[in-house]
Amino acid sequence: MILPLILLIVFPDTAAAQESSWKLEHGAAFAAPSESNSNIYRLEIGCGEPYRLAVYTDNGPVLTADGQGADDYFYKPRRIEAEVDGSTFPLVAAGSDDAVVLFGEGTAEQGFMADPDPDLLAAIRRGAELTLFFDVTSAPNGETDSPYETFARFPLQGSGEVIAQALAGC
Repeated sequence: MILPLILLIVFPDTAAAQESSWKLEHGAAFAAPSESNSNIYRLEIGCGEPYRLAVYTDNGPVLTADGQGADDYFYKPRRIEAEVDGSTFPLVAAGSDDAVVLFGEGTAEQGFMADPDPDLLAAIRRGAELTLFFDVTSAPNGETDSPYETFARFPLQGSGEVIAQALAGC
């Protein structure tokens, strides 16, 4: 009994690290990025066909944190990528009134929009970290030579349980 109390006093950040950053609100799972160079402030996973994956931003489309870039990534392939623990998933964005909704990358006949890959949801539910990358300028990232200039990183600890609750009624 005394040892856990001593550990909390000596290592106070341990208790905070165990807390999930994922929350259930209005029937959807939400998380804030732990690190970002974009204007993304929240990720949502909720009911949809088969599920809804969306990001919320400050002031319009996904841009760099200082507002640079353009929303030229909507409905286009190879402009958005999700990475979960080293596995990558290409995504395509569509706009809505209040969020940027993410889809799987489809064929030209599908308008490049397909259902999100079920393996992406499985990876998010069991993984350690999700990073969403967006290509918002015509030039490659000068630091990494990647086409993606912006990112938002989300810790996934505790995501599985919260996402399961969010999708239970779908």
